[in-house]
Amino acid sequence: MTQRVFFLIGAAGSGKSTVGKFVASRFHYCYLDKDVIANRFTGLLLQLKGYRPAEREQCKFYKNEVMDLEYETLLDIAGENLRLGNSVVLDAPFLSYFDDPDFVTNSMNEFGWGKGIRPTILEVFVQPEILKQRIVRRNNARDLWKLDHWEHFISGIGDNKCSWQGCDHIRFDNSPARFDETSLLARLTGLS
Repeated sequence: MTQRVFFLIGAAGSGKSTVGKFVASRFHYCYLDKDVIANRFTGLLLQLKGYRPAEREQCKFYKNEVMDLEYETLLDIAGENLRLGNSVVLDAPFLSYFDDPDFVTNSMNEFGWGKGIRPTILEVFVQPEILKQRIVRRNNARDLWKLDHWEHFISGIGDNKCSWQGCDHIRFDNSPARFDETSLLARLTGLS
């Protein structure tokens, strides 16, 4: 059986976690959420440097010193699972890496994922007005900057296109009020 790595991408509030947990549960894949893996450590690092833990969007220390470490840890843990024969769902925005067409290939090599791994980008998106409603409703301190700078945040999402090569790419519209499992499964069925 082909091992898979699903890279969940999409804006905060788009429902990446809902989609990722569904895929992991349905296919018995390992589910790795960057926030669950790194948030406690990242929050403490930011506090120790005098920043608020939720203040990441415009924090140079986070962007320059911490963010890559979070992603490297996520990809390293993915490698451990893949070497054990477990397919993986990676839940993280990955936005800062979209411009590198070789990001997935380089990650597979750097973190020792082995041969025969089939990477798939699962892009979760919602309409902007629905996204804003969901972000407001989830009431997360890390979303305050996004809401205060909404037009900049939304235009940034539109401007960031994933250029990764060597991956299947599925776009899933998660705008409906109720998560459409049937539609997602139909999209995944085309993958061999």
